[in-house]
Amino acid sequence: MKSLIFGYGITGQSFERYLTKKDIAFDIYDKNLKGPNISNHLPDQTLLSSYEMIYLSPGINLKKLYTKGEFNKLAYLTDLDIFFQEDSSYKIGVTGTNGKSTCCYQLHQLLEDSQLIGNIGTPVLDGINSCSYSIIELSSFQLEKVKDIKLDFGVLLNIAPDHIDHHGTFAEYTNVKKRIKESKISTQESNPKKLWSMITGRKLREVQDIALHELPHRRQHVGIHNQLVFINDSKATNLTALKFALNKMSSPYVLILCGDPSKEQYDSYKIIGPTKVYIFGKHAEEISKKIFHPDKILLCNQGLSSVMNLIFKDVYHCQTNILFSPGHPSGQDYKNFEERGDHFIKLALGSND
Repeated sequence: MKSLIFGYGITGQSFERYLTKKDIAFDIYDKNLKGPNISNHLPDQTLLSSYEMIYLSPGINLKKLYTKGEFNKLAYLTDLDIFFQEDSSYKIGVTGTNGKSTCCYQLHQLLEDSQLIGNIGTPVLDGINSCSYSIIELSSFQLEKVKDIKLDFGVLLNIAPDHIDHHGTFAEYTNVKKRIKESKISTQESNPKKLWSMITGRKLREVQDIALHELPHRRQHVGIHNQLVFINDSKATNLTALKFALNKMSSPYVLILCGDPSKEQYDSYKIIGPTKVYIFGKHAEEISKKIFHPDKILLCNQGLSSVMNLIFKDVYHCQTNILFSPGHPSGQDYKNFEERGDHFIKLALGSND
């Protein structure tokens, strides 16, 4: 009897590796991806019921796909369910609207024999029984679908409006995020060094003087060209992250925005601080309707190269920061924040690609 991999993104492909090792036969469903063993036709309840097990990827929106609750009584597992069952490491889960990747990344620098898995680093199924500590970055999509939170230590950093297009309401998003409190121990502490002390039971002074590296694409100093200082904050995929970046900036500076604003479904935001705001890409007009600033330069359906060309041609009378903090997920502009951040870095360093 076959099983079904539901969604064939990064998690779905890790399911494939896991099931192949276990010698479990499977089919694959994915709406968008093509392949000899991939069906693009949404399975109905009858077909779903014919599978021994459904291995469910986190980004699937079951409420939108199965509006009558057809999926509710079906047997399924997430990658986290399997990881919790089979892994013997000390499991640390970190979630929050913003800052979770940085927290995980810096905690990993402090914890010996630890691994970064989940939304950051390796898919969880590729990290089973690999080390003493597993630091798992958890999204709301993962927390929504996992059956039981079998974490030794859970961290809830913060909650702000995000993924409202998926969860429907901020209240539902909040409830999902708070599932992290089902961990054996939970905290809202955000300082990685204090978390290290809480997890290991060792004195904070042991790590107090250790310099921690910043996460790539998070307020990353790229370089200086003439009087322009380029800062890559491509990981800012929502307004809260954008606001944090703006609060950290010193004047004068200009801001570059892009991405899909539908995720948070906000009505308006007044930007204070930058002398100019460049808005580019396939979602530029949507962003422009929501963003208020006295000097907006709109480049609809144009790329980041066009923005950078304008910036390089402008006249600056003193050193000026160029902040690339998109404030939205990539949408139709880029595959992910890493791709757009890398593109910004190349252009800032003088490449015309």
